[in-house]
Amino acid sequence: MRTISKQTSYLLLAASGAAILIFLNFYYHRLNPFHLAGKQFLGFYSLLILATLGNILLLRQQYPRLASQINVFCLLLGIARLIQGAYHHKPVGYLILLLLFPIITAFWLRAGSHPTY
Repeated sequence: MRTISKQTSYLLLAASGAAILIFLNFYYHRLNPFHLAGKQFLGFYSLLILATLGNILLLRQQYPRLASQINVFCLLLGIARLIQGAYHHKPVGYLILLLLFPIITAFWLRAGSHPTY
């Protein structure tokens, strides 16, 4: 397997972050995901999960800590929005289903990071 340099990994993260911000600005004319309505946020969060999983697949072998930090960011954003939606008595069922992907990925990264003795 080819190795990815630290600079390339940061470039991948910056490029995926820029792509997500361009998506937000182009389709919804907003840069803050917390100001998106239900379906709009679900579309944004689905794109964020796909970008996060793509970065994790590239980085998990060489930089497992960076991969887990990316996943934690995605998970915390979804949990914050879940709390906000529940506080305002909005339906959050689809968001809970989408939160399963970062949770499963967190367990997968955790299981793969144990050293073998």
